[in-house]
Amino acid sequence: MPDDKTLPRETVKERNRRAIISAAGELASTRGMGSFTVAELAERAGTSRRSIFNHFPTVDDAVYAYLTSCIDPLIATLGALPHSFTSLDELIIRFEEMARSEEAYTILHHVGDVLSRDSRCTDTVLWASQIVDQTAGLLSDVVGNQLPSIDRRDVELISHALISAVQTSQTLWFRDYPNERTREEWSALLIRALELVRVGHRALS
Repeated sequence: MPDDKTLPRETVKERNRRAIISAAGELASTRGMGSFTVAELAERAGTSRRSIFNHFPTVDDAVYAYLTSCIDPLIATLGALPHSFTSLDELIIRFEEMARSEEAYTILHHVGDVLSRDSRCTDTVLWASQIVDQTAGLLSDVVGNQLPSIDRRDVELISHALISAVQTSQTLWFRDYPNERTREEWSALLIRALELVRVGHRALS
């Protein structure tokens, strides 16, 4: 196998980035955000402090990159929602099925667990809002293409409402059940939130 000196620079750079993100995820998952230093992250990643800062302004940014990588599969699933729905009611049913899936439950529980142990809440709100905007924008494109008769602004509003319903349900889930959380509790909160969105959108139908 070639050593680092014989690998193309981008390959080494990307490998280091992946190692840093993976190490940040391991440390944040076991110890929580804000509980480890740059030096500890560099040691776990097998790289240098300088390499850390070449990729991320702060340790927290490396953790956010890890959390984003966790959520990416859900975003991909959202973009691949079957385009066979003919109404917003059908869309919400499909969306609920996706959000209540085993994959979504596992990912959102893990992400929420990591974030809930950061008492500082440094840039978490900003990171979360960026994720909401990204996923809502993707959902808006799916809905807009499938239901072109609905006003684009209404499509954006309903898309943001759906994504925010998931985010808010997750927040309440961790707040109201601080010790033990079950999938049944998560599903109940999500169903309730999406039902409120469903009732609200009927004026557009």
